[in-house]
Amino acid sequence: MASSSSSVRANNKAAPTPASAPIPASTSASASANAATPLTAPPDPASVVTLADLIGQQLKQLNREELLYKDELQLLLLLTPVQRQKLSRDLDDGDVGGGLIGASTSTAPLSRPENAEEDDDLIGAVGGLSISSPTTTTAAATAATTTTTKEPLLDFRTHVLKWFQHLRHQTGNFKSEEESRRLREAGNDSYRKEKHPLKASDLFTEAIFLAPARNTLAAALAHANRSLVLYDCGLYAESYDDCLCALDLGYPEEYLPLIKLRQAACALKMRNFALCEEHLHELLHIELNQVFETRTHELWHQCEVLKVERFEMAVQTGDDLNTNDSKAFEIAWLDNSSSLHTTRAVAKNALIFESEAVALVPSGNCRVCDHCGITQFIPFPCIYCSNRLVVYCSRQCRFKHAAIHAVECFGHQIELFESFGEVFGMPRLLQLALRMLITGLPEMLGHCRKKPTLGKLWSAINGGLLERPDIAYSAVLRLERLKEEKASETVIALALTAHVLTIYLSKCTTFFEQLEKSLPSASRMSSAEWELLCAALLMRHIGQLRHRSLTFCRSFVLPTDPHVFSALNEFQLWAAPMRLQEGHLHLLAGEVAVVSYAVYPDTLSLCRHSCSSTICSKFSGSKMTALALLDLPAGSGIYNCFASGNFQQLRREDRSRQLKDRGIKCHCNACQLSHSDDQFHKFHRYRCDNPKCMEIFTPDVLPHATNLRWWLSEEYTQPEYNGAELIVCPHCGEAQKLEWFWAFTTSLIDCELIEERCKLYAAIERAEAQLMELHECKVALARLLLEQCLMVHREGATVLDDWEFNKLGSIMRAVLPSVIAQYGGQSIEYVKYFAYFWDVMALSNYKCNDRELMQMLNALEFIADEFKDIFINYYEDYIAPKFAEESYGSVVDTQV
Repeated sequence: MASSSSSVRANNKAAPTPASAPIPASTSASASANAATPLTAPPDPASVVTLADLIGQQLKQLNREELLYKDELQLLLLLTPVQRQKLSRDLDDGDVGGGLIGASTSTAPLSRPENAEEDDDLIGAVGGLSISSPTTTTAAATAATTTTTKEPLLDFRTHVLKWFQHLRHQTGNFKSEEESRRLREAGNDSYRKEKHPLKASDLFTEAIFLAPARNTLAAALAHANRSLVLYDCGLYAESYDDCLCALDLGYPEEYLPLIKLRQAACALKMRNFALCEEHLHELLHIELNQVFETRTHELWHQCEVLKVERFEMAVQTGDDLNTNDSKAFEIAWLDNSSSLHTTRAVAKNALIFESEAVALVPSGNCRVCDHCGITQFIPFPCIYCSNRLVVYCSRQCRFKHAAIHAVECFGHQIELFESFGEVFGMPRLLQLALRMLITGLPEMLGHCRKKPTLGKLWSAINGGLLERPDIAYSAVLRLERLKEEKASETVIALALTAHVLTIYLSKCTTFFEQLEKSLPSASRMSSAEWELLCAALLMRHIGQLRHRSLTFCRSFVLPTDPHVFSALNEFQLWAAPMRLQEGHLHLLAGEVAVVSYAVYPDTLSLCRHSCSSTICSKFSGSKMTALALLDLPAGSGIYNCFASGNFQQLRREDRSRQLKDRGIKCHCNACQLSHSDDQFHKFHRYRCDNPKCMEIFTPDVLPHATNLRWWLSEEYTQPEYNGAELIVCPHCGEAQKLEWFWAFTTSLIDCELIEERCKLYAAIERAEAQLMELHECKVALARLLLEQCLMVHREGATVLDDWEFNKLGSIMRAVLPSVIAQYGGQSIEYVKYFAYFWDVMALSNYKCNDRELMQMLNALEFIADEFKDIFINYYEDYIAPKFAEESYGSVVDTQV
């Protein structure tokens, strides 16, 4: 298994800044418009303008008060009035949004000469082709251009192409044939000498990542070696795919019988007898030695025996199935605003709807299949991409995603999308908007009239085509978007970045040629007009994602703290594929993070917001399933919480701030109450440690602690601060000493010593006196305690006995009701915390009662299917057998 996040995060370029932060202005002077840097030599770093510089330069030239526009195309035209005469004539015919406002007089910071020739240096992306230089014009042409335009020439396009070249040279040395060979040899040693196939598989995977595209033999050998390891692990489909990859990449002819024999063996294991016979026939036409010939006949015999033993399973017909196929929800539109309502009564935990994402991109927190979105798989990368985010779980997924990846491939090679992190806090949002465009626009153009112009095409996209139910892209275009009254710096920066992306589409891909082919007949649109159209649609999608359309898909990731567990040693988690080592479940599921961003235009993106959501969203790859959190009568509204937490997890002020950034006004019942934060405060109540007071209170807002979680803030937990004046009782005015917390953090450092662990247990007991029943800090302390104690037990620094395991089990068991109260028994957070509890039960004789166990097993229905299978395997391997033992029932819980 391979879901390591360390290699994924390795290529991130810079710490992102918030999207709303001011864009830094450039202090460097612009280069000449006609100066072109040869591609064969790296550009001078001093002459390269970064994306932040480019955007900063344009913002300095703009007067935002003069930017008056009605839609995205008008905004882009104000910023990029290319070939104005043709566009104005076109737009007069098409009447886009009532015509341009101020287009003829405003300064155009992204303009290029009106009489400039069309760029003909189209760059192919797939296959690692290099960037060609911007077209160099003569001095006479430059002089003529200067006299024919009054607009300043700021060389935006030229600098963007130079920036692409700079990124290309910056990312060109990530792959190494020598390093790939070294890792391949290390994998061979691990497999043959150490007898550790999973470790060998990880080493071969790294060898594949580092194999250069110019020499595919290195990748072919790594795929072939990994196929043998995967076959021994029982991953026959993945092993067969590796064989195909090795053959595609030029595996040596002299070893062809070895690969063909392995393909036949994999096909036989997968019970694909026709495919097995096909490969065996191929072997019979190859000159084989005696060993291979004998093995070929053995496979023939096994195949014939299995074919005889095969029998047809009885298949239940549709008439025999008792299912309720009636749709549980309907969509209502009012003033371009959508809402979902139930069409029939829906019981708690029942299915309301499920749908596939129309577009999905990885977040970078772990390895995700770029097509289907799963996280636990053997990766099959694109050999040309240096970015390790672009991986697939199978050749089938890679094939299905080929049309999209063909457009994005070169962008991944130069790490274009990561580079957006220099300016924006969520660079993947821009990639998701691009994916929405390249997925949907070609389909829509097939329904357009003959020879469309820019204005008529834009009018059709906003008119008749928008209501077509037979066009999937129409549902995407109908999504609500964030509306801002004025052109803020963020909006302009996003518009400029959309223009950068369209320059990428024009100069680095064949996407515009694909658009022309999608039309019924040739259009009258130039490359510049295609750029404007695509930039306008990108801006629309960005506005949609900044509103309600963006969905954060959360799942389990490996621990981010390398002291707890190094992602480079992930193979140590597994006893076999999908089966963990005893006591390692909390490492796989102890962290929850956003693993991908997705768009669900027909379901989740249409829900209204409420801080008390009525649905629980389960994300399993690209598939989203919405289950009812409570009984819903027919006609009930279906609400989703678009803040990062509900009314029990975040204060009203923090929720309102997050929702305001997304253009959402909340009017839910939880926010309308006079004491709207009472449900949040019950998880943060203290008893004053002053013996003369002993009152119960909730502290005021802490300036350096988000949502009163001071134990997560370094401002309060560093030794030099010692919690001075951290929490003050409002009744007596006394600062709380919190001695139990400082004793806990001190002893946690040396918890391999039994004396320090006893201090930890004592600190937990003292905390019980001050932290009220459901306090969130109890959960955090219990998790830290179990994480460290299980680590020292796992590493062999000390061996915990049954008394200590009972102690740890009781501590974690005591805080699970608090997790259920705050997050719900259907939440991924609940599963995260009881993973620690399951490890204690697996390693000791401690157990819970049957009711608690059933609640935990039921919660597995709300996590991704791949992790559900791993949890079920862990339960069957280590926990269920102990529940079956008669002597097991005599264990008495240890009280903390």
